[in-house]
Amino acid sequence: MEKFIIGENDFGVGKISYKVNWDKDTIDLTIEGNTVIFEQLSESKAWNWALYPPKIYFRNVSFEFQNATISIIIDEQMLDEYDIALYFLEHNDIEGILTIDEDNIFSLEGFTYISGEKMNLEMEVKLIK
Repeated sequence: MEKFIIGENDFGVGKISYKVNWDKDTIDLTIEGNTVIFEQLSESKAWNWALYPPKIYFRNVSFEFQNATISIIIDEQMLDEYDIALYFLEHNDIEGILTIDEDNIFSLEGFTYISGEKMNLEMEVKLIK
């Protein structure tokens, strides 16, 4: 069930840091790729330049809460206003839709640019309170 897909490769899920501030309707979330899977993928030509697993983060980001679901539309305006990025040797912008449902399932459907190339970005993770 857990996935951290960039392009066509699933980097797996490693360390997760997650906090929701319900008083301010903000979220802090960091998800890192799995170290073992990253090491295997970094042996391929596509990822041999990378030194560490990818990490996605959302710092103090406002959200909407409807129907027991946290929802955030990540676009250029959000990126200008909040600290959101995919860190993979450099900070890469992302765009897409982030949701956290009533079962604490985080999902992200979108894209990023790595070295100027537009790549699919897809994630699904069970968050633990």
